Amino acid sequence: MIPAPKKIKQYVKEFPLAGLYRFHFLSGGHDPILPKLASDIEKRLQHVSKYYEVDPRTKIDIVLNLQPFPSKKPDGYYELEVSPGFFALNAESIAGMNYAARTLMQHLYINRANQDEDSFALLPRISVKDWPTYQWRGMHLDVSRHFYDHNFVKKYLDWMVGLKFNRFHWHLSDDQGWRLESKRFPLLHEKGSWRTESDGSKYGGHYSLRQIKSVLKHARLRGIEVIPEIDIPGHSMAILAAYPELACFPREFEPMNVWGISEDILCAGKDETIEFLKELFTEIAELFPGQYIHLGGDEAPKQRWKECPHCQKRMRDNGLKDEEALQAWLVKTLATHLKKLGKTVIGWDEILDGGIDSKPVVMAWRGDGIDAARMAHDNGNKYILTPYTKLYFDARCHKLDKIGTHQIIFWSDVLGFSFQEYTFENPKLLLGAQGNVWTEHLTNVRDLREKVSGRMFPLAERLWNGDGEIDVQDFWMMASTLNWIL
Repeated sequence: MIPAPKKIKQYVKEFPLAGLYRFHFLSGGHDPILPKLASDIEKRLQHVSKYYEVDPRTKIDIVLNLQPFPSKKPDGYYELEVSPGFFALNAESIAGMNYAARTLMQHLYINRANQDEDSFALLPRISVKDWPTYQWRGMHLDVSRHFYDHNFVKKYLDWMVGLKFNRFHWHLSDDQGWRLESKRFPLLHEKGSWRTESDGSKYGGHYSLRQIKSVLKHARLRGIEVIPEIDIPGHSMAILAAYPELACFPREFEPMNVWGISEDILCAGKDETIEFLKELFTEIAELFPGQYIHLGGDEAPKQRWKECPHCQKRMRDNGLKDEEALQAWLVKTLATHLKKLGKTVIGWDEILDGGIDSKPVVMAWRGDGIDAARMAHDNGNKYILTPYTKLYFDARCHKLDKIGTHQIIFWSDVLGFSFQEYTFENPKLLLGAQGNVWTEHLTNVRDLREKVSGRMFPLAERLWNGDGEIDVQDFWMMASTLNWIL
C-alpha cells in the first residue's frame, strides 16, 4: 500500500470476497461523507467483481464509524479491520475516515492483481492502526499560466485523497491571468482573466463563485483543505490590467503572454493599494473556509519602489531601511488584517528577506530550500518544504522527456527525499512539504498527469511516514499496481 500503514497485522489465512454487502453508518450526527465514501467503496467492490469471481452465498457488513476515540489520537488517525463478513472503518475526523476508506480500496486492488482470474477473489484478513507523520501533505496547482477547469480540479483532488494528501495549494493569480470571480472587484475576472497570445488569439478563463464553492465542497468531503494563493506584490500584472491605478506609475497594462518576471508590481506606498488588498483578501477569506491564505511574496523586483515617491514616503514614515523592509511591512499589514478574520498567512520564502515576525508560515522553495528553512526556523516561523531542485513537479521526468523545465527530477529522487536535513532544534516548526506543479510548460491534462503521476506516489510515502529505508524496486512495482488512483 502507498503510503504504507504504520501498524498493520496481516493474518495468514485468506477468505473469499463476499458478493453481497451492506453498509452501516455510525456517527454523532448526519454527515454526507459516510454515504459518499460508501459509494466509493461500493464502486471498487463492483470493479473487483468484474474481473474475479466473488462468493454469491456470503455477505459483508461494512461499518463506517465516525465518532471520537476513547483516548486522544494523532490528527488523521484511523483504524481498519478486514475480516470474513465484516469490514470496520473507525475514525473521528472526515480526513481519517477518508484514509481508512483509501487503505481498504488499495487492499482490494493489490490483492486482486495477485490472483488467478478463474478463482474467487481471496482477501487477506488485516488489522490496521495508522496516522500521518506530517500534518502538511500538499500538492500545488498553477492555473494562471494555463487554465484548468473546475472539473479537472476536482479530479486532481481525487488523485490527492487517493494517496492521502490533505492540502491543496491553488495558485489563482499571476502575471498571466486572474482566475476567480470577484464581486467586489469585477474587473479582475472581466479583464484580468484573458490575455492576448503572440498570434493574436485570446486565452484565459476564470472560475465562477458557484464553481469555486463546488470545488470547496468536493475538497471538504475528501478531508482536503484548499489554500488559495493571490500572489502579491509581484506577479500581479493581471491585477494591474484591471486596476492600473494600483501601480507605482500607472499606464495601460495587459496580462503577460510570456513567462518570466515583470518589473511592474503593486505599489506599496499608495493607501488605495492597501485598502484594495484588505478588501480583496476579506472577500477571499469569506469565500474559502480554511485556516490559511497564501499571499505569494516571491520574485518581486523593487526597481519601481525605488523610483516611486509614494513608496519612498511610506518607507520614511515607518522607518523602513530598504525596499525589502517595505515588503515585510506590507506582509505584516495584511497578516494583521487577516488574523482578525481568523486566517493565517503563508508566503514564499522571500518574505523573510525584509525581516518579518514569526506569525506567517514560510514556504521554503529557493534552491534546495535548506537555507530558507533554517532562516524560517531561526526566526520562529513554521515552515513548509517546497524546494525547487527536489519537489517542482513541472521538471522533466527523465532524460528523454521533452516537456518541462530544464531540470530533471526522477521519481526515485523524490523517494530519496529526506526531512532530516531540514529538521533543526525545534522540529515542531516543520509542518511538512508539498509538490509544486507550475504550468508554463503544461498546456493539457495529459502532460500534467504524466508529470505528477510517478512523483506523487513517493512524495505521499515520505509525507506519511517520514524518512526510512525503502526498497526502490518493490516500491515501483507497488506504484505500478496502484496506477488506477491517478
